[in-house]
Amino acid sequence: MHDHGCDVAVIGGGLAGSAAALAFAARGCTVRLFERRDLARDPNRGDILHAPTVEVLRQLGVLDFLEDRGAARWHGLEFVDSAGTFSVGSEIRESWLLNHADMEAVFLEAAQSAGTVVQPDRVRALERDAGGWALATDHGTTNARLIVGADGAESLTRTALGIPLADVHEYDNWIVVLHSPTPSWLKPDYGWTLLHPEGTVWLLPTTPVGRHRVVLTVRRGQAREWMALSEAEIREKLTERHPGLGELELNKRGGSHIYRIKRQHAASYSGPRAALTGDAAHTIHPVGGQGLNIAIQDSAKLAELLATVLLDPQATERAFTDSLAEYEAIRRPINTATIELAHAGSLIAGPGREPYEKAVEFYSKAASDPGWVRQYQANFGGRVN
Repeated sequence: MHDHGCDVAVIGGGLAGSAAALAFAARGCTVRLFERRDLARDPNRGDILHAPTVEVLRQLGVLDFLEDRGAARWHGLEFVDSAGTFSVGSEIRESWLLNHADMEAVFLEAAQSAGTVVQPDRVRALERDAGGWALATDHGTTNARLIVGADGAESLTRTALGIPLADVHEYDNWIVVLHSPTPSWLKPDYGWTLLHPEGTVWLLPTTPVGRHRVVLTVRRGQAREWMALSEAEIREKLTERHPGLGELELNKRGGSHIYRIKRQHAASYSGPRAALTGDAAHTIHPVGGQGLNIAIQDSAKLAELLATVLLDPQATERAFTDSLAEYEAIRRPINTATIELAHAGSLIAGPGREPYEKAVEFYSKAASDPGWVRQYQANFGGRVN
């Protein structure tokens, strides 16, 4: 059993948590991060770092490390209607791709290099004390002046703070994610979207370069049926939607799974000497891979505002309260707008004639007005202000 003390205790070692740990440690705070999972895996989540987040990564000094790990630029996206009414392509603002598991590893290693102590441990309980919080774990107790809850959609931190969810929405459509080498007709640094009445199909580039994730929107009740099919059976069904999909060499192993989708937003991002970041504060529909981006942005802004307070020996409780309030005032409007954008995208991605017709109308406008496409894409990926 061990007892520790630190300025910041971060609960959760995914991207939100490791980004928070890195950002606080880089500013001179003592940080201890708690993570109970084995992160050496491909969780098959978002791979895309949008332009606003790339700016944050440069500020944190990790973009070069991501490149060394194999990160690659994402250059464009193509949209095709299965009825053949249009085909439109667009360039992407500066965005980077890296397999999610590799991305998590880079952030965690960078946080450790900056001085973060990573403790493979489960936090069992949180108790408020005079100097901040006491965290009871499987291996002892840690006292922290500030806790950061980056512990996911079922956040223990959010529960301990008594923060309810102000917005919860269950989606009728789920997503099935598979893998394939990039087909010969698609550039390795391009994504491809097929609009179809039976559901949108995305081919999204990932790393190592030369591979794409195959993402299918399916009705919630049919998701398990899709995953029960063999790779050959799935390819046959997809070939009926577009002949080019017959070239896919699908792989259900290595993290392929059903993505059960729920939108939720916490009523508050903070409590006394405590803050939420990432999925603990908000989960969004994965259209555009925006969840990881706003999570990283949350964590960087939180450290920017709170590290100064933590390092000030004269800081009052009011200083903590005001900085936490400023964090929410800045990030909530940005995150709300991003959640709404992702939700709007979800409404035209699902199976059915009505969403398909709306998608055709939406992307037909894109085909006729490239400037509108650029304006629409400018809303992706959150903001850093």
